[in-house]
Amino acid sequence: MKKNHSVIFKLFNFYIAAVLMLLAFTACSERDDTPEEFPDWKNKNEIFFEAAYLAKDYDFTVKRYSLSEKVATTNTDYVLVEVFGSDEEADMETPFLNDTVLIHYVGYLLPSTTYKTGYEFDKSYIDPFDYETAVPSKLAVNDLVVGVSSVLQEMHRGDYWRVTIPYQMGYGTAGNGNVPGYSTLIFEIRLEDFWTKKKGDR
Repeated sequence: MKKNHSVIFKLFNFYIAAVLMLLAFTACSERDDTPEEFPDWKNKNEIFFEAAYLAKDYDFTVKRYSLSEKVATTNTDYVLVEVFGSDEEADMETPFLNDTVLIHYVGYLLPSTTYKTGYEFDKSYIDPFDYETAVPSKLAVNDLVVGVSSVLQEMHRGDYWRVTIPYQMGYGTAGNGNVPGYSTLIFEIRLEDFWTKKKGDR
């Protein structure tokens, strides 16, 4: 009899503790006033890209690359390009979809609640950029998001571009890792070299 009372008492205490924890969690959740990092993100990104495209405040556009040679039908079938630098003595060859490239790059998003200049989600070098110490990343063109792979196929060795990519040519509506869905991607890319891949390459 004493043993049964002990079990009931323990179960009762466990139940009370569980209820108190649930109430505490609920109260904390209701009082959580942490600002949202990416408020109204879809709308913000769509308005931004459309305005940027129409403003023509860029050097040129690159059309979405497609093996089916799809004709661009909307503004979001294009990447906006600003040329920061180029090698005038470089040859006019450009990478193909199946090529391997050596690039320096940094990728960031539009400004958000905390990141006033845009969240930097990926980078191949440590600031400040230095040609003497920075090691370019070795990547397959066809492994990259459509916007970046489309752009790389238009670049020449020595080109340094900033490109603005609509989410439809980036990580889409689902996002990727720390990059939320509907994100406009902004990359600064320096193309160092490229070559046709061979067996065992990369």
